[in-house]
Amino acid sequence: MERREDAGMLRGLAFNVQRYSIHDGPGIRTTVFLKGCPLRCLWCHNPEAISGRIEFGFFPDRCIGCHECIQACPHGVHVVDAQGQRVVYRERCRSEARCVEVCYAEALERIGYELTVDEAVAQVERDRPFYEASGGGVTISGGEPLRQAAFTAAFLARCRARGLHAAIETCGYAPWPALATAAAHADLVLFDLKQMDSASHQALTGVPNALILDNLARLYASPGRGALWIRYPFISTMNDQPENYHAMGRFLRALTGPQPPVRLRVDLLPYHQLGQSKYRKLGRPYALEHLQPPARATIEAAADALAGYGLDPHIGG
Repeated sequence: MERREDAGMLRGLAFNVQRYSIHDGPGIRTTVFLKGCPLRCLWCHNPEAISGRIEFGFFPDRCIGCHECIQACPHGVHVVDAQGQRVVYRERCRSEARCVEVCYAEALERIGYELTVDEAVAQVERDRPFYEASGGGVTISGGEPLRQAAFTAAFLARCRARGLHAAIETCGYAPWPALATAAAHADLVLFDLKQMDSASHQALTGVPNALILDNLARLYASPGRGALWIRYPFISTMNDQPENYHAMGRFLRALTGPQPPVRLRVDLLPYHQLGQSKYRKLGRPYALEHLQPPARATIEAAADALAGYGLDPHIGG
């Protein structure tokens, strides 16, 4: 049996600890973002979270051509070709980040670092006064935090033991035991629900949705669970069609019954273009470069439809 002190030494791979977060649960929160995700959503605004290994970002406009990175990397990631052009072979990277260490022009950025559960808890503890003043707390997100299930469960348990409101954001595509264990240690589960048609879900995210829907149904029926909020990323032309949000409404009403004691909250999160620069620094194409955010009237129509199913819709900023 794992001792409490051992759980504190579990190591996770994170890429950011974001303070003063106001979109990942109630109040002012600190969000711990872990690396690794089983989905490949076309609109992903955290592409640095997809890979489960350490990466680097490259900012060509900062590069001064000193070639220190070429000398530091033994794997030939950074080269100058026969035409004198800088070329980056990211597929050769072994996550050692030696190039970042020698780049004094800050044209290279390390993406990902290890930390223990105790170290993560110590970081979020610093913001306790903000949580207490606002009714906030701590959220663990990603990527998909259940890709690092033991770390996530231990982190949530430690936070709750210290009286911190603890939340997890999940895409739901994970083995049920991992989700059930983490949810048992969480005051709130933020559960993403993207597309109700399985074939369309696979086209948009890379995976079918049967496991996600089954996990959501099991989670809702779990005795003693904490609060549950549904998060619906609302993407123009992708999943904003009436047939999708009406199917979502029917599915959620079937879970809750026609007159639930508390209406299930659904957060509609409109698509934005703020993540495009992240793709550039990772050297990846962005599939939705010309996609525009949805019109307010379109979002409101979806919210009204979901309210008609006895749900509690909220439109995010």
